Amino acid sequence: MKILQIHKYFTRKRGGGSVTAFFETIKMLTQKGHEVAVFSMQDKDNNPTSYSKYFTKHFDLNEKSNPCKKMKLASKVLYNFEAKRNLEKLISEEKPDIAHLHNFYHYLSPSIISALKKNNIPVVMTLHDYKLICPNYKLFSKGKVCEKCKGGKYHHCLSNKCLKNSLSGSFLAMLEAYLHQVIGSYEKVDMFIAPSRFMKNKCMEFGIPEEKIKVIRNPIDIESIGKDIDYSLGEKNYFLYYGRLSQEKGVGDLIKAVSELEKENLLGENILHIVGKGPEEENLKNLAKELGVENKVKFLGFRLGKDLMDAVRQAKFVAVPSVWYDNSPMVIAEAQISKKPVLVSDLGGSKESIIEGETGFVFKSGNIKDLSEKIKKILALQKEERELLGQKGYENIMKINDNETIYQETIGIYESFLC
Repeated sequence: MKILQIHKYFTRKRGGGSVTAFFETIKMLTQKGHEVAVFSMQDKDNNPTSYSKYFTKHFDLNEKSNPCKKMKLASKVLYNFEAKRNLEKLISEEKPDIAHLHNFYHYLSPSIISALKKNNIPVVMTLHDYKLICPNYKLFSKGKVCEKCKGGKYHHCLSNKCLKNSLSGSFLAMLEAYLHQVIGSYEKVDMFIAPSRFMKNKCMEFGIPEEKIKVIRNPIDIESIGKDIDYSLGEKNYFLYYGRLSQEKGVGDLIKAVSELEKENLLGENILHIVGKGPEEENLKNLAKELGVENKVKFLGFRLGKDLMDAVRQAKFVAVPSVWYDNSPMVIAEAQISKKPVLVSDLGGSKESIIEGETGFVFKSGNIKDLSEKIKKILALQKEERELLGQKGYENIMKINDNETIYQETIGIYESFLC
C-alpha cells in the first residue's frame, strides 16, 4: 500500500502538535513496511525528501507586502491552483493508493481534495483543530469560547473580527469558509479521524455525520521522548506551565491563582515556572507585576529537548489551564511519560487523558477558586503521593497511546476504502 501523507509544513520547526502527529504517522507507517509519499509546501527548513520536486512554492501570509501581492496570496488561500496541479502531477507519477490529510488549509487549500477525488483516491483527514467547523479554527474569540458560526453562519467571523482581530483577515477566513461550503470541499473527505472524543462530539454538533468520524489518538514516539528524560532527577519547589503563550492557553488564570494562594500564604517556597514564547508574554509578565507575584512567577523562555524535559521532570506537577477547547495536547502525554501529575481544565479533550485523583486533577475552566484549590491540593501531597500520581499517569499514557493499537485502527480505515 502506498500512502500519501499531506501537511502544509514538512519541518518540525513549524506547526506545533499537528506537525508532530504528521511526522509520527509517517514514521509509524514506514516502520510497518508501508511506502509513504508526502506532499507539502517548499521551505528552507524542510526535511530532505525526493518528493520535494512536487511541493508548492513557499509563501508567508504574515510577511509584510504590497496590496497587489496580498491579493494574490489571498486567492491562493481560497483555492491554490498551483497546489492542485502539483499534486495531480505527483498522483500521475507516484500513483498513491490513499491520501491522509493533516493541516493543509491557507497554504495548500482544499483545492487538493478536488485533485485527489478527481483521480479516485480515497481521502482520510485528521482533525487537529476546528477548521472544519470554525473559520478561525479555534472556536475561540475575544478571550472566550465561541460557537456563533454553528449552522454555517460564518458571517460572525467577520463581524467579530475573529482572526487575529483583523478585519481583512477575518473577511478572508469567512469567504474561505463560505466558498468551500458551497462547493462541498470537505464533503468529499471519506473519513475524518478525531484525536479526542470531544473533537468528534463537537463536530457532530456542527452537523458532521457520526459515521464519518472515528476517534483515534495521535501517535506518539514514547521512546524518543523518553530518551530526553532523566528519571533520576528529583522534584524541586516549582510547578510548571509550558507551551505557547497565547490567550486561549489560560496562563493568565494560572498567575491569578498563584496570586490568590500567595495572599493566603499557601505557596510556601513553591513558585510557578513558565516555559514558552508567544504574543501574550509581555501581558503575562505585566499581570504578575500588577498582582505583586513577580517573585512567584518565573519566565524561562523557549526550551526544547532535554532542557525542556529536565524542567518537566523536576516540577511537582504540570498545569494545562486552557480556556479553549483543547483537542489532545501533546503536553499532557509528555508530562505523563515524565511521570508527572497533570492538572488540566475541563474544556475540550484534555480531561480524557486524566484519571481524576489517580493521575492528576481536573478544574473548572475560568474558575480561579477551583484552580487555586486544585493547586493547593497537589502541593499539599507528600512527595511520595505525587510520585504515585506520576507513575499511574505513565501507565495510563502507555495504555491509551499504544502505537500498535493506533496503527491497527489507522490501517483499518485505509483498508476499508481499498477493498
